[in-house]
Amino acid sequence: MVALIAGPCPPPRMAQGLGLPYLAAALEEAGYEAAIFDTYPPRQDDRASDDPDMRLAEAVAASSPSLVGVTIHTPAYAERVHLAKCLRQRLPDALLVAGGHHPTAAPGDLLRRSEFDVCVIGEGERTLVEIAGGVASGRNRRDTDWLTAIRGIACRADGRVLRTPRRRPVANVDALPFPAHHLLGLERYGPHPALGVRSQGLLTYRGCPARCAFCCNPQGRRVRQRAPSRVGGEVERVVRDFGVRGFNVYDNLFGLDRAHAVAVCDEIRRRRLDVVWDCWTAGGLVDAELAARLRRAGCIRVGFGAESGDDEVLARSQRGFTTAQHQAGIRALVAAGLKVQVFLMVGLPGETRASVERTVDFAARCGADDVSLSLHRPWPGTAAWRNPRAFGLRITRGPDFEAYVETESLNRTALLELTEEAVETLTQRGLKCGTLRCDRFVWEGFPRQALGW
Repeated sequence: MVALIAGPCPPPRMAQGLGLPYLAAALEEAGYEAAIFDTYPPRQDDRASDDPDMRLAEAVAASSPSLVGVTIHTPAYAERVHLAKCLRQRLPDALLVAGGHHPTAAPGDLLRRSEFDVCVIGEGERTLVEIAGGVASGRNRRDTDWLTAIRGIACRADGRVLRTPRRRPVANVDALPFPAHHLLGLERYGPHPALGVRSQGLLTYRGCPARCAFCCNPQGRRVRQRAPSRVGGEVERVVRDFGVRGFNVYDNLFGLDRAHAVAVCDEIRRRRLDVVWDCWTAGGLVDAELAARLRRAGCIRVGFGAESGDDEVLARSQRGFTTAQHQAGIRALVAAGLKVQVFLMVGLPGETRASVERTVDFAARCGADDVSLSLHRPWPGTAAWRNPRAFGLRITRGPDFEAYVETESLNRTALLELTEEAVETLTQRGLKCGTLRCDRFVWEGFPRQALGW
């Protein structure tokens, strides 16, 4: 049996990414049993561990898996390393496999510092099926020679980290089975805060051609679209079989291919599906006509990745859009009756006090219903992380991939203060403004209770 873990949280869960359901579906299609663990078991009595990761490890161990896959994103690096330690205590012989953004970007460090045996690099469906096949044939974690024949992984071999040849992303994404929604326990989900109903993730394509300096883009730059009929079929199946009518469309940029976006909206309407959903976009990809189609197809909210209100900062960050394009897109969405949450960052390449002021002004006048502001945190795998000097940045790194940036004209203290001031200014102007991320770390002298705000 293969156990899959991602973003465990206390119940009830309100959303789940698509990684685990797609992986589980690929495993089941290949004939392997899979189970998804994405919530922490409650502490039933005084004998239960105070450590939620240990309780989760005990629950996983009770199913006797021979292979455990864990999704890791960089903010949760230390927590997942601890979870792997708990899993190893309960499952000494199981193969522990890490996947997701962080193992793709920095597999060597993770393997050297944790109990994980293997890192899957990039999309994992075919890779994990091959690993499961090896385990099912009697291969084990102590003899790793068999792993070296599998493309798209990193593993420990002879005391060193070995990276195998790259595996190409799945070219025909329509050939993949529908996500394994039946393993999620959707009946126990709470309503999604943005939609007001239970929801499930959805993709209409994979990949993104953009070259943003702050994004690791693990799906690659080649865009691989799903047939609109396939997207509509998945939506209909989830509504019919699970009674879930909310969807979070995780496309990086909805409307990137206008004709495809139109076809997806038309397919949802053709099937007469009573659904509500949200999506992400930027620039002028969604014009007035497409915005109206989104609304008629059930879309009620759009997350808008403007990132900055300063054109020079956008250019140096390689965002690919201008503030004028952002403004046109937001106006089209608002005019169609869609709620818009604009996402902005402080601390991108070229940031100055004047550019932060322009970002605040943009947020105040763009017409969005909500503003989410973050302090730019650099991630492994991004262009800014690999070569900060090329973007005029200085990066200070902590022990577990925590990191902060400074620009050519703004140091750490100034960026923290400007972020706080921006939120205060926007709130005083009557906008609904929150902070998505503004990390402060213990290792730089902040008390633990001040982490994030």
